[in-house]
Amino acid sequence: MRFYDISSSNGIWKNINLNEVNSLFRVFVASRVVLPNLVAEKIKDDTVIPKITPYERYWIKSYTLTMDREHYQGDRFSFPFLGGKIIDLGPDGNVSVTQAPIIKEDLALPQDRELIEKYELTNMWGHEDLSDRLCRYFDTGINRDDLKFEVFPGLWDDREKLRPLTRRLPVPLR
Repeated sequence: MRFYDISSSNGIWKNINLNEVNSLFRVFVASRVVLPNLVAEKIKDDTVIPKITPYERYWIKSYTLTMDREHYQGDRFSFPFLGGKIIDLGPDGNVSVTQAPIIKEDLALPQDRELIEKYELTNMWGHEDLSDRLCRYFDTGINRDDLKFEVFPGLWDDREKLRPLTRRLPVPLR
């Protein structure tokens, strides 16, 4: 699901060309959970033109102890997702996350900071996580995934200033 830098205070959406609106981010969602809880209604106005930009090809797949033992830099007491790799889901986004070719393995700070900030994690999002991220963006202009605080420790140094963090993180880490 792709989100845009546009909002409406009255719920009326007309004369919008999404090709001319900046994309904020695109993430994987559980549609059956997210849509009924986050979406008010489908926009049916013909003056709203959908974006024709292709899918985002590159994503960050985080490492887990059980699936990526040789790359995971923690132990059984560490955060379950730690570090990651850039994968290519193809121009149409039709390659599965588990079958995608690896573009860059073992992303590390500080040398891969730009890539880590640029690409989204493949981890699924829920409606509360998305609501928190969108509200923070429209309130403060900060657009990023708080899960990256844990997946890539040391990525950002403003964790305390942003508290409470989004529901993307478990309660004790917010």
